[in-house]
Amino acid sequence: MAGHLLKYLTDALGKFEYVYLTPLLKRPPTPRWIPLVMQAPQQFIEKDTSFNIKSIFDGFLWGVPTCRRSAEKRLMRKYGAPNWHNKLILPRKDIKTCGACGHSHEAGRLCSNCYSKVKAETSVLQEKMVQELGLDPIDKEIAIVYQEEKNQFGDEFFKGKRVVQMGKLRPKWFSKNLLQKSGPNSDLSNSEVTTIKPHDLG
Repeated sequence: MAGHLLKYLTDALGKFEYVYLTPLLKRPPTPRWIPLVMQAPQQFIEKDTSFNIKSIFDGFLWGVPTCRRSAEKRLMRKYGAPNWHNKLILPRKDIKTCGACGHSHEAGRLCSNCYSKVKAETSVLQEKMVQELGLDPIDKEIAIVYQEEKNQFGDEFFKGKRVVQMGKLRPKWFSKNLLQKSGPNSDLSNSEVTTIKPHDLG
């Protein structure tokens, strides 16, 4: 259908050029001024040319790899190398056992089980402090006393402090030495300076 329409349009333009443009220009109508696009598509087909497989490699196939990747490179990309980047699933050697609770944790990091207990106890202490002391500015030192521990301290210990009493027993892992005041800004003139070793914290 499109070919017949194109041929009909080409003939019409040829007649128009021959009838109207020739008397005005006073020259023979050849060569015609009709664009080659309007001519029949059969004129562009070259019947004598033969197909060549190399003609399709001119543009879009140059980016395809032409060499086969070696087995060593394939295995390197798949599994890595011990001295480069090992992709194999190997047993970890940096897992240690916590001496307090027995759970496993990564070396150089806190035990997640012990830290969760510390977070839970800290949130309980904070809620108790807010209930008894409110949200007013703290102008005195706070002393946290668990159940059945008030008799263990003298009156001098509570002098100038705001006492927060907990309604439960002290956890076994929460040592009293954790509340000892220390550091360059602490006032230790009225108290004895003692050295606490790591095994005394537990």
